Amino acid sequence: MKKDSFKLIIMSVAVICIVIAGIMVPGIVLEANQKSEYDHVAKVPKRYLPSGSVMAKEASANLKLSEKLSLIDGQWDSTTDEAASYEMNDQDYQAVATARESMEKLYEQKLYPENLSPDYSNWYTWETAAKKASDNTFNTYTAYYWIIRFEKYDGTQTHTIWMLEDGTIILARERTKDAIDVSIFETADGPGNALDSISLDDKITDDYTAEFSYSGIDFSKMNLIGQTTATEEKNQESYDVLQFLGDKQYVYVIREK
Repeated sequence: MKKDSFKLIIMSVAVICIVIAGIMVPGIVLEANQKSEYDHVAKVPKRYLPSGSVMAKEASANLKLSEKLSLIDGQWDSTTDEAASYEMNDQDYQAVATARESMEKLYEQKLYPENLSPDYSNWYTWETAAKKASDNTFNTYTAYYWIIRFEKYDGTQTHTIWMLEDGTIILARERTKDAIDVSIFETADGPGNALDSISLDDKITDDYTAEFSYSGIDFSKMNLIGQTTATEEKNQESYDVLQFLGDKQYVYVIREK
């Protein structure tokens, strides 16, 4: 009888110890983990702050032009991915219409050699890709943009446009089968600076390939033929306008100052 009572006491003590351990050990482990993580900065997991969430979309809409450019060109640590159609403000055909309007303004300002408006003598087919560049730290801030490619009906010209959702052209490239007629436009330095005397041997520039790596364009054999400062209307931010001329290609691009 005494032996059975002793076993019962042992079992009771063991059960009590297990219960106490089950209550206290998780708290001790959690407290230890908290102390080890104290003052440690970690990246926010994407599952908590997805770049496609409503909060992220609102935060991204308030980004300045310079911040969007930093995300796209990688100065702000970021990752570029395809954007889903529901993430973009416009459908692809609406983006194309906006791009044509913005490019027409550049043409009228003598900053681009072709007018992409779809009149009877200027037919272009087009294809689009929706893109987003999201920051790698908070996974909250995202720059949404379009890459739109126009090709003339006869195959003599292709135009690739990088455009923000608000219609801002951040980069535009023309490639032709023949030499570009530079006499039809001027540098961004202002009126009266026609480029009809520009030669590819006149000005040798630094290689801007790394700076605009998101475009995939090799600038090493292109010449900088125009550079000026412009101002973005919404936030009154200044940015650089650059013009490049290469063999059968022309590039208009903007960058933050």
